[in-house]
Amino acid sequence: MSTFASLMRPLDVKGVRLPNRIVFPPTVTNYASDGGEVTERLIRYYQEIARNGVGLTVVGATAIARAGNLFPLCTRIDGDEYLEGLSRLFSVIREAGSVPAVQLAHAGRQTSHKMTGEQPVAPSPLPCPVWKDLPRELSPQEIEKVEDDFAEGVRRSKLAGAAMVELHGAHGYLINQFLSPFSNRRTDHYGGSLENRARFALNILHKTRARVGSDYPIICRISAEEFMEGGLTLSDTREIAPLLVKNGVDVISVSAGVAASRPLRDQHMKQGRFWELAGAIKESVPQTPVIAVGKILDLATAEKVMESQGVELIAICRALIADPELVTKSLEGRSDEIVRCIECGECTASLVKDESTMRCSVNPNL
Repeated sequence: MSTFASLMRPLDVKGVRLPNRIVFPPTVTNYASDGGEVTERLIRYYQEIARNGVGLTVVGATAIARAGNLFPLCTRIDGDEYLEGLSRLFSVIREAGSVPAVQLAHAGRQTSHKMTGEQPVAPSPLPCPVWKDLPRELSPQEIEKVEDDFAEGVRRSKLAGAAMVELHGAHGYLINQFLSPFSNRRTDHYGGSLENRARFALNILHKTRARVGSDYPIICRISAEEFMEGGLTLSDTREIAPLLVKNGVDVISVSAGVAASRPLRDQHMKQGRFWELAGAIKESVPQTPVIAVGKILDLATAEKVMESQGVELIAICRALIADPELVTKSLEGRSDEIVRCIECGECTASLVKDESTMRCSVNPNL
């Protein structure tokens, strides 16, 4: 029976001790209320995962503004009225033995009027090939307001008890939209060169640090490749990652793709390309912890990826949705009892196609 010793080692991030190297990454569940409040269902979902040996549990897709909702029933953090519910959620995760974190996001053009009641906004008035609503181009003054909204979201997260936050700069959402030449065609100081396209993200970091200080851990999730013609490439993101670290990011979480490149993204994930991307980003930020993700369905694979790519943390998503006890069963030598993810995609299809809450074909509790 393997003890998975390398995975079980603790890791300190700015004074926050993670008990092991396993991360449950942020997911959209649609388990919040229609006003963005934490619900009992959402608490049960995260509690079940947190109490089964996950080192870091990241609450997913929490909108920093109503117009930035990724899906209709995402948690929100754009007002103090959300603090009580989030505080309870973070406390439950902590009491279960995991470190609580929260992902802050703004959908930008990857949403719809139907979801938010407002016209989507974006760096440039280019519709997302998937959502198709024509977005309105943000003015410089509006961009500054969104930067402030992100920073306020981090301040509220800390106040509510999150041990760290993750800024969602991946998968085609607003921070990613500014970074990418595919979606950012601006000609002002927020567009053009890589440095200008990174300005939005860096301003968020500067404003955030002014509110929470230098010792509060910040993760930034990026898409190392967009898999879109004219989009971000690994060469770009190997320049972006050090910029983020220089300006206040403590951990880089490496994913890939955007909504419009999902079929190609899934193909690359199946081939293990995501792991190699994480390793390549790690080379560009050698002193910074990096999280790898992408079809990591068991602890043996997790250990292999961590060791082969030189990364510090491993995100396990769909396998933990299928069986929240995956880590516990693996460590106790009960691997034959694990309910395996069958890679059917129901967890995402239920959100996108059915506009429903997240479901899983093999987990009847969801």
